[in-house]
Amino acid sequence: MNTSIRYCMALLACLLATGCSRLAEEDDTQAEEAHVAVVEQAQGVTPFIVNLVLKLDEFAHLDNVSYTIAPRPGTFSKPVAVTYTRAWIERKGAWNAADKRLALAVFGLYANYQNSVTVTARFRDQSTHVERLTLAAPAYTGPGAVYTTPQVLTARSASVSPGFDYMMVQNGVTTPAVLDTDGNLRWVGAGPSDSISSLFNTDSFLVGSPTTPELYRVELDGSYAARPLASTRYTNFHHDFTRGKTGFLAELDALAGGVPKVEADLAEISETGEIIKEWDMAAIFRAAMQAGGDDPSNFVRDNADWFHMNSAIYNAADDSLLVSSRENFVVKLDYATGRIKWLLGDTTKHWYVDYPSLRALALKLTSGKAPVGQHSLSIAANGDLLLFNNGLGSLNQPAGTAPGITRDFSTPSRYVIDASARTAAETWSYAPTPAIYSDICSSVYEGVAANHHLVTYSVAAGQTRTRLGALDSTGKVAFDYEYPANVCAVAFNSKSVDFSDITLK
Repeated sequence: MNTSIRYCMALLACLLATGCSRLAEEDDTQAEEAHVAVVEQAQGVTPFIVNLVLKLDEFAHLDNVSYTIAPRPGTFSKPVAVTYTRAWIERKGAWNAADKRLALAVFGLYANYQNSVTVTARFRDQSTHVERLTLAAPAYTGPGAVYTTPQVLTARSASVSPGFDYMMVQNGVTTPAVLDTDGNLRWVGAGPSDSISSLFNTDSFLVGSPTTPELYRVELDGSYAARPLASTRYTNFHHDFTRGKTGFLAELDALAGGVPKVEADLAEISETGEIIKEWDMAAIFRAAMQAGGDDPSNFVRDNADWFHMNSAIYNAADDSLLVSSRENFVVKLDYATGRIKWLLGDTTKHWYVDYPSLRALALKLTSGKAPVGQHSLSIAANGDLLLFNNGLGSLNQPAGTAPGITRDFSTPSRYVIDASARTAAETWSYAPTPAIYSDICSSVYEGVAANHHLVTYSVAAGQTRTRLGALDSTGKVAFDYEYPANVCAVAFNSKSVDFSDITLK
């Protein structure tokens, strides 16, 4: 008897007796058995977020829920695409078994727009249930409204790729702001009003307080919570916040014996505020200078901004730290011991002119220009040192000492470091005509694609304008957006984030 005849006989028996519903259920997919439906939607804490509630009759076989936001016509950034894994749903308590409801946030919406959103529930038998929604988002009028009306100097197009689609702006007016490369604001939360010290940590933002020793975790649904640092020594976060060896590198002000230690302490901390490891630049440099026969008292000066740390990164290639002292140089430290490996900076400054112990640690620049007043250190995909070369000389050197050169232009710059030969060479910089000068803050980072760069001029045009731009691998401008500046508050720096492929685990 063939399969079709057997099925028909079983169906006939079902119609003549009981068990028909059971037979139908055996042929249903897990998605069909779950009877998924979106039953509620409510505006989130900002227009970029909508909270959804899904009803599921059967949760046991759910694998994940994802959504995609369709791009607006005429734009080129990839769609926002987010997946909530079962592990995330269970960890966050998003599933309510009593009423069979699953609560999720859709974030990354266009404000003041009817957003087309596709929500997909996937099950372990590979079956899916798809809901197509229109989510209306109101206009945004919050503190980050400056990002909603850029002056477009160069629009994003299909012909020049920036090498990424979304960027996080660390700023002094709101939570981290996420923009797409078409210039649309796509996310802000309702939490901390200063996010200069912040980063995106795969499923949330971490934000250090500029006034207290507290670390905020800002969720993608806009909610947030604060944790104090597990040390009474530190008073507040300042400048950048980056990934460390096992935790996060925080640039911190401190108080020691009642004496302020200004922008010269680095700590690696956990997400919950525990202190993993610490580096006191004053102690490190005092020891090195004394070992080299110098008196450090007119260089290392507690209660003065002698170092001005504005960037610090971990380099896994050789277990080291690279730290930017805006007043002096870039310094490489051994991660474990804090020993100074080399210094790279302007050799007309106080540190080089007056101290043989530091001069002996300096790399020789074999081509290009030295870093001056630099910000935003990073390691490029090919191993180059990448930084924003501001060009402003020292501001807090002791009276009568050399502040070094000041330029009238700024450049993103790459350096090849030969540690064995103790040399450095500037191998790439971007210097448009007319020149752009952004003397403080600012940044350059590689995008997702190598040799593509996101550049932030925090205080261009005499500190009146902020510019966010991107360059492709040939140096062509992929986009260029300008905003009214408020010192460094509109954009301290900007980094690419991948909102086109977020998996929440």
